[in-house]
Amino acid sequence: MPRRAPDPEERLEMTPMIDVTFLLLIFFIVTLNFRTLEGRLDATLPKDHGPGAGAEVVEKLDIVLRVQQPGSLDPDPAAPHLRRYTGRRIGYQAGARTYDSLGQLAAFLETLPADLPVTLDAREQVVYGDVVPVLDLVLAAGFESIAFAGSREES
Repeated sequence: MPRRAPDPEERLEMTPMIDVTFLLLIFFIVTLNFRTLEGRLDATLPKDHGPGAGAEVVEKLDIVLRVQQPGSLDPDPAAPHLRRYTGRRIGYQAGARTYDSLGQLAAFLETLPADLPVTLDAREQVVYGDVVPVLDLVLAAGFESIAFAGSREES
């Protein structure tokens, strides 16, 4: 009886199996939802006890700029390709006080200590050209810690 030639060794193709494994791995990673609230305790802790009890409250000055009268946007006579506001009036609120002019605001700023942090808060429709004069006043008064805040509040 003649001898039979050995069959070549059969091999499995691993490439499709590896591809499917990686696709499943990517699918499960992308659809994984972490439970962020697990182990979180909502508690109101007393503020007058513990290491932060003697912490000093830092006071700051908030200067809020609001448009009191929008005026109109007209061509600038010096440069006709540019436009500027005419009849526009800005109101300034520093702390609880309200001022109608930059001069009044400057006089108030001179009475404050220069190490006080200042925040400039430009409200809706206040433009860059309205904020820069106030920033110049704050810098001229000697304030060094200045921050900017913006909000969409109408009030």
